[in-house]
Amino acid sequence: MKEPTIDQYLVATCLFIIDEFNILYKGYGKEQLKKEADEHFNETDIVVRIGYPFKQSAHYTVGESSRAKKAQKINHDLYVNPHGFKMEVKYLKNWKSSSDTRSCSKNWCVFQQDFDWIMDTIDSDRNGKAAFVIGWFNCVESFSQLIQLGTGKGAYPLVDEKKLVYFPFLVRSKEPAKTKDLKYNYDLAYKVQTINQIGTRRGEYNCMFLGKESDCFHFAIYF
Repeated sequence: MKEPTIDQYLVATCLFIIDEFNILYKGYGKEQLKKEADEHFNETDIVVRIGYPFKQSAHYTVGESSRAKKAQKINHDLYVNPHGFKMEVKYLKNWKSSSDTRSCSKNWCVFQQDFDWIMDTIDSDRNGKAAFVIGWFNCVESFSQLIQLGTGKGAYPLVDEKKLVYFPFLVRSKEPAKTKDLKYNYDLAYKVQTINQIGTRRGEYNCMFLGKESDCFHFAIYF
């Protein structure tokens, strides 16, 4: 008998989290919501919310790499028995400096490592058992303020196509596109999108974007 896959569990869980934040922050403007996102939430808060429905079956590995003697990265923040599910979670943040410039909180290499992990895991015949989940508050003007999608440095560099391929729910508002020209395509929300094959990889890598324009929080699930 076919068992439910990890994305089927995650979609319901993530939708409940979005509903939670919509109720909690009803009536908040973008600046108010950004203050909450910056000051009151971190990655562990999101991981725990994702793991909560699994109760005692959830094992949290957040921070285990930093405590290990040989700082070797553990590529999942959450492990679920008895399903054998592994999930890596990233919470996106944007910070504003004293000079009023804005920057992503994590370098692209961090995300590339996680994308490589989920694709390697799928290639190893663990399809349906692993997922990479990205979550963020819908509180800034552009998704590119939360994650580096440009070809170089500067406030608004040209879009890097090698990075953009991981985000099929983004659309260009003009050509040639700079990072500020990337917008959400909400018509693709809740639909499975296949990521174009990358390099010599031959696996099937799927993405689902969860969120409406009016929602306080968005998710992207890779599986």
